[in-house]
Amino acid sequence: MYYYDDIKTLVNNDAVFVGDITKIEFNKAKNLNEADEYSIVWIKNSGEDALRQILKTRARVIVCTNNIELDNNITDGKCLILTNNPKYVYAKIVNFLFVTKEQIGIHQSAIIDKNAKIGKNVCIGAYSIIGSCVIGDNSIIQENVIIRDCVRIGNKVFIKSGAIIGNPGFGFVKNEKSEWGKFPQIGNVIIEDNVEIGSNVCIDRGALSTTIISSGTKIDNLTQIAHNVKIGKNCIIAGNVSIAGSCNIGDNVWIGPSATINNGLTIGSNSFISLGSVIINNVPPNSDVIGYPAESKELFVRKRLALVKLIKRK
Repeated sequence: MYYYDDIKTLVNNDAVFVGDITKIEFNKAKNLNEADEYSIVWIKNSGEDALRQILKTRARVIVCTNNIELDNNITDGKCLILTNNPKYVYAKIVNFLFVTKEQIGIHQSAIIDKNAKIGKNVCIGAYSIIGSCVIGDNSIIQENVIIRDCVRIGNKVFIKSGAIIGNPGFGFVKNEKSEWGKFPQIGNVIIEDNVEIGSNVCIDRGALSTTIISSGTKIDNLTQIAHNVKIGKNCIIAGNVSIAGSCNIGDNVWIGPSATINNGLTIGSNSFISLGSVIINNVPPNSDVIGYPAESKELFVRKRLALVKLIKRK
């Protein structure tokens, strides 16, 4: 029932088992505070803190750091899975055992353009609308998703309910009467492999070029990505972020919730943008910024401390 051999094979290169997992029945994944004797848990702390939590928890299958000193009292009746990265190993096990997999196939209510190219083992949920686009192998399109003609989606892409990919972007130009007219939005969208797109995310097609979401990037719910935006590999974009048109985001960038990035800016690779930040200037690689307007976190903290000292003097 619990695929013990499969579990060991799954984490074989990442973990060491202390105790016999085959003699312990567990059927749920819980956090430390809610765990019972049938739970598998993970502990992020190390050293003495980890030992105290191992002794305290009722769970008997525990994924934890290998930076602890064990004795028989700790391992008695329990199985410890020791690893350098407990959260990662725990996620692998729980995803394998307890996460419900999406059913492969196209729901009968989905509307699929006859010219769409759908890869192998694809899931398309109820009431989704799929234009004359390309969807790669092993991708999951949940319910009520709209994908327009101009979109190319790679392999193992996960698009959650309500997302709209490839709508015309927000671009206008004034005529001789100072009335707004639509600037052509005739570009396309490329979403590379292993991308996740949250619920109600809008990714606009390019105006005259391409909007690109590179491989491994994960985008949370309610995010707006405007026309011509280029997002690099393995980025994390949290919920309610707004990225205006023609921005270039490097690789491995972390963008916090509700951050706003003005149009045409460049965010260098490996940068960290704190929640609620408003970016109005280019951000160099390896930066850590915060605030409105955003500035380096170091400068932000120094200003705050100086302000506090000034207030106390009055």
